[in-house]
Amino acid sequence: MARTISHTLLLTGVLVADAPLHVGSADTGHESDLPLAVDGKNRFYLPGSSLAGALRAWERAAADDPVWGFAHGDRGQASQVLVDDAPARDAPLAELWHGIGIDRHDGGAARRVKFDRQVLPRGSRFDFRLLREVALGHDLATARVQMGRIARALESGEIPFGGGSTRGYGRLLLRDARARETQWNTRDGMLAWLDGEDADVLGRWRTAAGAAAAESCLRISIEWQPRGPLMSKAARDGLAVDSLPFVSQDGNGLALTLPGSSIKGALRSHAERIVRTVRGDDLPRAATQHTDQLAVDLVRELFGSARPADAATATGALPGARALLSVDTCYATAALADAELALFDAAREDWRDSVHLARADHVAIDRWTGGAADSLLYSAIEPRRCVWQPIRLRFRAASGTAPEDTAALALLWLTLRDFCAGRIALGYGANRGYGDLRVSRLTIDWPGTGEQQILPVNDGAIDESGITGRLARMKQAWQEWQATKEGTP
Repeated sequence: MARTISHTLLLTGVLVADAPLHVGSADTGHESDLPLAVDGKNRFYLPGSSLAGALRAWERAAADDPVWGFAHGDRGQASQVLVDDAPARDAPLAELWHGIGIDRHDGGAARRVKFDRQVLPRGSRFDFRLLREVALGHDLATARVQMGRIARALESGEIPFGGGSTRGYGRLLLRDARARETQWNTRDGMLAWLDGEDADVLGRWRTAAGAAAAESCLRISIEWQPRGPLMSKAARDGLAVDSLPFVSQDGNGLALTLPGSSIKGALRSHAERIVRTVRGDDLPRAATQHTDQLAVDLVRELFGSARPADAATATGALPGARALLSVDTCYATAALADAELALFDAAREDWRDSVHLARADHVAIDRWTGGAADSLLYSAIEPRRCVWQPIRLRFRAASGTAPEDTAALALLWLTLRDFCAGRIALGYGANRGYGDLRVSRLTIDWPGTGEQQILPVNDGAIDESGITGRLARMKQAWQEWQATKEGTP
């Protein structure tokens, strides 16, 4: 028997990608390992099931609510929240982003860990429609509170969507939001709907939701600038230049880009060295599988891990783990001009460097003659004098646990100390003069308190005078973790 609906609450707007976005297709692509989902008209879109799943996961973390439906044996209940498919506006062009694993033995590319995925670039827009049904006799006020929370979370980009959400993908912002309420069990309500007289009630929902819920994630913003050439290398080579910097659409044009996965990988590799040094562990030579090389205590918890392909059959195989740390993709502040983009494939003798790009030629030296080695002349386009956005990190602790009381945050802080000291390079060519950077300050937003602290970085050292109490708690959590791993009481 159909349920009787007294009210419906409708939230509409436009979802704008604030980061690259990947919502995958069930099909295996011919052009990409991980293709994007397309609808029956061959348009890129966000399936309603994907949107509803992300909203449901966030809602359960924020406040357990049964309105999303359930199925248990021969019992079940349909969801009272209906989310439409969200087709992309303006037919955005998909980009192909490449990923690779780094072998911890030799620092080169790990075997069979190279892949690519299609993504929709930053600035892509999607129509959004969410309908909340209120059954007769149910609490309308509770439904308004829920819709107010959802609207606020979407507007602030708090809910991640799609794949790779801890590696720089999947941040959507709700813009041009409008809210409508319709009452279906009265004559006046039906006539108001027919006459189109329902007013925008988004302000009422926000008021009903009350004060914003305490932020659940610790946020760290790192203000930095490169000391010299710094870039993530594009997967393709140019026609006249061998190495090109990676660029992506950022809403205003093509800009130099450091993928979140690249930044996170550099931080993870250094965190592994810290833990192995503290514990006196060497990387076992027998660890030939890339997943085995990454199985480092605490690092795996902080940065996450994929489920091994043979986990179902391997004895004692570790399951996958969702990362506590998320790293946003970072863009240069200024889009490249058309003339600069034309330089990428320029095959001209009259090359002239632009403001942000310079061509550099390199050659290997023959150890016998001391001259140029045969067939080892190569060139690169190097970014110069570029200004970059801050690197943004999010750290989530277990429910009810303050972040500074966890060993995982202590490990992250040790890694950030070395990052600010210039011991971690980013991007391509880190062993050949690329990737050096200078950090000027950290901005930390502590969850639960609304407190924000700015920590200057002077000559590579973080001014920690304002967080001595929190540092003491991190140190204690770190020591307790070490004692546990060493088997001491």
